[in-house]
Amino acid sequence: MSTIVDLQIYNDKVVCGQHKNEVCAECHQSFEGINDLARHLKATNGQVPPPGAVLPLRSQQIAKMREEGNTHFRAQRHPEAIIAYTNAINIAFDRPLWEPTGLAREELAVLLCNRSAAYIARKEWVNAYVDAQGVIELKRPWSKGHFRLGKALFGMGRTEEGIEALKLGLMFDPESTEIQKALKEAEATLALEEAHDA
Repeated sequence: MSTIVDLQIYNDKVVCGQHKNEVCAECHQSFEGINDLARHLKATNGQVPPPGAVLPLRSQQIAKMREEGNTHFRAQRHPEAIIAYTNAINIAFDRPLWEPTGLAREELAVLLCNRSAAYIARKEWVNAYVDAQGVIELKRPWSKGHFRLGKALFGMGRTEEGIEALKLGLMFDPESTEIQKALKEAEATLALEEAHDA
């Protein structure tokens, strides 16, 4: 059974006609996707690029913000690194729909991984966990996502799950000394926990 939705243009956006909301809980409708597409098309001034075209300025902005985040991270200015990575993530998420999704996935995986590392440095375990899960969703065979997930799980006191995350990361990159070291430390911690509980 189909439902007819009353829509309207209000403040240059498609909204539900009755409640004037872009996302309307009462009507169970969201017009965000169509509004995003309209915004991107409007920005082209009628010169829609061919499929697969990439706007170089956006890629440059993302790279600049990522490098700024990396600089802050190396200097142990983790809050500033998180802000820079978040800004880059927002720019990457806002890529027009006609640009290749693979490019956005790659950018987002790297940026989320970097932000997860900054959250780990601040012991913001839940945020680190969420970003690491995002990395794995975007780029499952990349061992760094599993490494970050393992570190976040350890910080949350979920040692056994952290060990499993690291083991999965090692399956994708058996030579990773970073993961091997973290796995040894985690297994030693688990052995101590089990001895203490016995």
